[in-house]
Amino acid sequence: MAYLHMQKTPVVFVPGLFGSMSDQIVPGTGDWNFGLAKTAYEPLIAMLEGMGFRMGKELFVAFYDWRQPVTYAAESLVQTIAWTKQTAGSAGVNLICHSMGGLVARAYVQGSSYQGDVAQMIILATPNAGSPVSYCYWAGGKLPSSVSPTKNVVELYMNVYLAYLERGLPRNKIEAIHRNFPSLLDLVPARAYGDYLLERRDGVDMFVPYEFMFVKNRVLDELNGQMGVIAARGIPVTLVAGIGQSTIRYLKTVPSSSPVKWVDGRVVGAIHSKMGDGNVMMESVFALEGEKYVVEANHLDILTKSEAILKDKLQ
Repeated sequence: MAYLHMQKTPVVFVPGLFGSMSDQIVPGTGDWNFGLAKTAYEPLIAMLEGMGFRMGKELFVAFYDWRQPVTYAAESLVQTIAWTKQTAGSAGVNLICHSMGGLVARAYVQGSSYQGDVAQMIILATPNAGSPVSYCYWAGGKLPSSVSPTKNVVELYMNVYLAYLERGLPRNKIEAIHRNFPSLLDLVPARAYGDYLLERRDGVDMFVPYEFMFVKNRVLDELNGQMGVIAARGIPVTLVAGIGQSTIRYLKTVPSSSPVKWVDGRVVGAIHSKMGDGNVMMESVFALEGEKYVVEANHLDILTKSEAILKDKLQ
């Protein structure tokens, strides 16, 4: 029976926001590819190939429409997993997920359409409790310079895409985002994050209670409320969080008079922490139950800096 040790459980990689591009999302970008994110994802693919996973044989990429809610994106994952099992002749797959990809994977394994075919989940830099940066984009259409004076790569991707969206609905950027990019709401802080808007009224800063906010992450609230399903379904989870990068932990706000823009408070500043990867706080990654690892890395470098962990889990 020695041959059984030779067959690797195939790997399906689920990329993050902006990591799937095609004509379906932006006309003229061709068949499914990593788009702007290839500089982050191609080194990971090369690393996995170095471990003996051959692209199209034991290694597959689950591209999806990241503009749509994660529950919708999870349907694409079902198809990729089915194709992987058929091609590799395997009963199950290992999922490696980056950032938003981890939420897409959770929507599948925690959902009613789960096929019992995930051997393990390795989740890197996923905002399991959400991220305050996403509130800025969803509620205000931008990340104010007072919040983040130096832009990182993920913010640059976001600005490029929002500028593209705005061309379609220039008069109402917020409406354009809510209509064409509903998945952003799945990335704002959820209940598990804790209160994150620090509002100044009459010279005093006080947290805005999540329960009283208009902008709520109902998808993550539900997933986090039912995370026990993952263990009940026998799926081991490995969580890897990056630290050492200045990351937005809280947002400073002032009351907003607009019924459309900055509905829970206009962002005027932020409180940063080094306990994050520049985009996602460690605590948010670790809001999910699993085996936890910390690496000194930013939101994209975490992929290659997790090589030892990936080797250990996949071999």
